[in-house]
Amino acid sequence: MKNKIWLLVSFVLILLIVAPFFGIIPIDLQGILKANPNSFIFWHLRIPRTILGFTAGAILALSGLICQNLFKNSLATPDLLGISSGAAAGAVVALKFNLNLSFLGVRGVYICSYFGALSAVLFVFFIARAVKNSSLYTYLMTGVAINFFYSSVIVFFQYIFDYSDTFSLLRWLMGGISVAGYGEFIFLLVLLILFLVLVFVFKKEFLLVSAGEEFAQSRGLNVANFRIRSFIALSFFVGGVVSVCGPIGFIALVVPHLSRSWGESHYNATVAFTFLLGGGLLVLADFLARTLIPPVDIPVGIVTSLLGAPFFLLLLIVQLKKNN
Repeated sequence: MKNKIWLLVSFVLILLIVAPFFGIIPIDLQGILKANPNSFIFWHLRIPRTILGFTAGAILALSGLICQNLFKNSLATPDLLGISSGAAAGAVVALKFNLNLSFLGVRGVYICSYFGALSAVLFVFFIARAVKNSSLYTYLMTGVAINFFYSSVIVFFQYIFDYSDTFSLLRWLMGGISVAGYGEFIFLLVLLILFLVLVFVFKKEFLLVSAGEEFAQSRGLNVANFRIRSFIALSFFVGGVVSVCGPIGFIALVVPHLSRSWGESHYNATVAFTFLLGGGLLVLADFLARTLIPPVDIPVGIVTSLLGAPFFLLLLIVQLKKNN
């Protein structure tokens, strides 16, 4: 297992070093050491974009791992539970009304994105409590309904935008990590550190839940309340990624599934694989987005969907066969 981790660490490090040199404008090693436009592109655009991609991918992958852990189902993700679409709808509202003001240094777009994600979570749990059914089916079906609702909200605001704003919004909804400077990276890095702290502080609780709801309750854990607190925290982290990068799909679905198989059910190893593979996969997807059809810079969300959709169908087929 240690060999796998070191191999993945080596791959990710090589990817982080190599990726910034490629794009619409190829950059060589000599070009980054001189005061010229290529140097500016490398240090202020490519490097921030690469490390931001790693950070965002790691957060999304860890959020998927937590979702699947809480429900003991490899299909449970923030996307299917409506968290991502709620966050996207909140961000769209902020963009529409130019809510650029910040509170305690936090941008208005993130605040709206967080409350959008939180509203989706609360609605899911409200429905589950109202029908007195907390099964995965209830959560997923409610999440699908919320996805449709918030998608309609996004389309409504897209319709009332003027033409130029509509194009910008459409580009943002495809997901992307095009940034200038290191501000967004620092913001997501703080969220990632907090996320990792919570993942290890509540390690015992997550292990109990993964062992089964009845077993966890027999050990004194209130599973329903722990799920609510966990998803409120997930809203905090997923909302941050969506507010910066837009909605990026399938990272939260694909990565945890691979990490569990590589981690051999060891909690720490699975978290490490998820962290590394999630960040590395999004950096790789962004690298492909910049280099597949030059000079076109494809939105990274399109690339992750093209890679993730077939994997999701395969996973769904396997799940259905197991149920039969």
